[in-house]
Amino acid sequence: MQKAPSVVGARVKRFDAEDKVAGRTLYPSDKTVPGMLWVEVVRAAHPHARILSIDIEPALQVPGVVRVLTHRDVPGENAFGIQIQDMPVLCHDRVRYLGDAVALVGAETRAAAREAAQKVRVEYEVLEPVTDPELAMLPGAVALHPKGNILHEGHFNKGDVEAGFGRCAVVIENTYQVPMIDHAFLETEAGIAYYDENGRLTVDACGQYIYRDQTQIARALGLPLHQVRVMSPIVGGAFGGKDEVTVQIHLALMTFHTRRPCRMVATREESLISHTKRHPVTMSYKTGADRKGNLICVQARFVADTGAYASLGGPVLNVMMEHAAGPYRVPNVKVDGYAVYTNNGFSGAFRGFGCTQACVGMESQMDLMAEALRMDPLKFREQNVLVKGDRAGLDYPMTCEVGALRTVRSARRGALYRSRRRKAPARALSPSLAPFVRRGVGVATQMQGLGLGIGIPDYAEVGLDLRPDGTVVLRAGTNEIGQGAYTAYLQILSGCLGVPLERLSIIGADTARTPDSGTTTASRTIFAVGKAVELAAEKLERVLGERAERVFGWAPGPAKLRGEQLEGTGGRRPLRELLGEETLSVQAVFHVPVAEREMGDGLPHRFYSFGTHVAEVEVNTLTGEIAVTSVEAHLDGGKVISRAGFEGQSEGGIAQGIGYALMEEVRLEKGRFLTTNFHTYVIPTSLDVPEWVRTIPVEVREPEGPFGAKGISETAMVGVTPAVLNAIADAVGVRFFRLPVRAEDVLAALREKKS
Repeated sequence: MQKAPSVVGARVKRFDAEDKVAGRTLYPSDKTVPGMLWVEVVRAAHPHARILSIDIEPALQVPGVVRVLTHRDVPGENAFGIQIQDMPVLCHDRVRYLGDAVALVGAETRAAAREAAQKVRVEYEVLEPVTDPELAMLPGAVALHPKGNILHEGHFNKGDVEAGFGRCAVVIENTYQVPMIDHAFLETEAGIAYYDENGRLTVDACGQYIYRDQTQIARALGLPLHQVRVMSPIVGGAFGGKDEVTVQIHLALMTFHTRRPCRMVATREESLISHTKRHPVTMSYKTGADRKGNLICVQARFVADTGAYASLGGPVLNVMMEHAAGPYRVPNVKVDGYAVYTNNGFSGAFRGFGCTQACVGMESQMDLMAEALRMDPLKFREQNVLVKGDRAGLDYPMTCEVGALRTVRSARRGALYRSRRRKAPARALSPSLAPFVRRGVGVATQMQGLGLGIGIPDYAEVGLDLRPDGTVVLRAGTNEIGQGAYTAYLQILSGCLGVPLERLSIIGADTARTPDSGTTTASRTIFAVGKAVELAAEKLERVLGERAERVFGWAPGPAKLRGEQLEGTGGRRPLRELLGEETLSVQAVFHVPVAEREMGDGLPHRFYSFGTHVAEVEVNTLTGEIAVTSVEAHLDGGKVISRAGFEGQSEGGIAQGIGYALMEEVRLEKGRFLTTNFHTYVIPTSLDVPEWVRTIPVEVREPEGPFGAKGISETAMVGVTPAVLNAIADAVGVRFFRLPVRAEDVLAALREKKS
């Protein structure tokens, strides 16, 4: 492929920017269809109970109600789930969390549907909820699923941990607790369903993988795949929270039975209660190093509360264990992990996918060990980070390009870290406040597996349509969930073909029009889909050359587009002379290379992105308030394709990492949600994100990726939280082992320290 022109890596305007700013873009929650029904879900009244009977007659008497559906109306398999189909479409014998769906109401108005939903009478035998994952694993615990409460467990050993700890000069042991948190996407789960002009049952709804959604809908309705069409091009945020099926099957089921278009839009309370979350985890860490600062041992145990259903709890735990030792060279490693069923909601994919939790524990341990060794925190990391050819924590070789060392060195050169010894806040404070405010600077280094990992099919197929006027349409089946991927795809295509962006367009996420480009998760889209775009561009030029050889008699060789002209071995000719009025279409597929040894679902990865975050905080010791005042992100995502997109991912990740560290927590009591809206579930606002944010690309190019690109979306968030925690410890000399760290926690810890 030719050298990337300036459009690759440039700061370009997003293709969808004007329509979004002007309000012309239609999201799933905006879409309507004439004659549609509103669909409401009757959800469980208890976190754990047996269903004794369901009476829908009172609901049918509500004016405007057209149909009420229960489990008896599911014509296919009454179960769904990405990996294990253990979640009922509509419950029939038992409910396992408050978000479980028991019945569906379809009505002419939303008000009628809501009124009818409240009148569906469900008789329950209430059962004691299982809420403690440690107790849920014990013999004799009430089993929430036929095979018991342990969804998945993993155990890995490298070297000899016991002997290794005997050689350590410093051994640090702690337990960390991270909470369940919500994705808090702007658009709640929503969509419409209808029969299209070809008689296909069509679902246009929030999602992250249209082809998997198509499979799950068809399976539940007992239909062949070709009779189901799924669209989901533009989605109002996801972060993994729309990877699992949400409204899709319910919409399709009501349309299937009524032959009417249907619409669903979840309320924020319904979204918070019913849909997947980030796993709460208890992490026990024991780490050791020798006197010279070389890591010798990492021992970790994870107990992840996966909630009522499997979703992606097993793969999330695998990624957690894979990243337990961080991006470090450690000769002795022991990791044990358990993903456990409870009645506490249900958890699955979330930005970082298990790495986020592990990084909190490991990077806190790294700071504590550096402190015990009296070493500079970044120097300690620099001495121990993996380089290409090293063996990772679970004893597989790092065969990809490894940028960890360069991100650490970039952070050491940064202005924020060089100022870490200055304890006084930089900003002007009133004389009465200044004595109480302490400044601290913290760091964290991380790696993030890229793609789905070995054992899980990971491929991307795209199509290109070349029109006679020289314009090109890209067809890609992934979703645009706000990350700017579609713009980056077009930048890659422009870089490959030499065609200006204004002559390129995209059709996204429609099983009837776009190939299977895979899931919009796992930091994979720029790497996998971008590479498929590169391969498709090569194929298009090759096919053009072959056709020009036949039609014009040119010598063999590829032909390139030059506006409405074609340039090749025979010179230049108008493209229309070659194509006539025909549109030339090609498709190409890229299979993501995998690791040599399989160790479990998605474990390990072959490719990784890396990063080092530096965070500055100010802690008010009088009130306990914590302000994150500056953040530097030194990120290796390979070659930057879209500079604006790269920075946007970084800045969004910083905001999300601050929320995880300081404020976000889905709280439950005996399986019942206490946080059901944004007045109780607190997320960062613009006032909580620092004005001073710097994103420094550290471009360690990966030859397998398009123009050397990898992925950045998860790495941009993972290291922020532990960097903030380490900065708090630097500011006030107190370390926190449970998230989130709130003002009252700071005051309590300072009182304890003083006493």
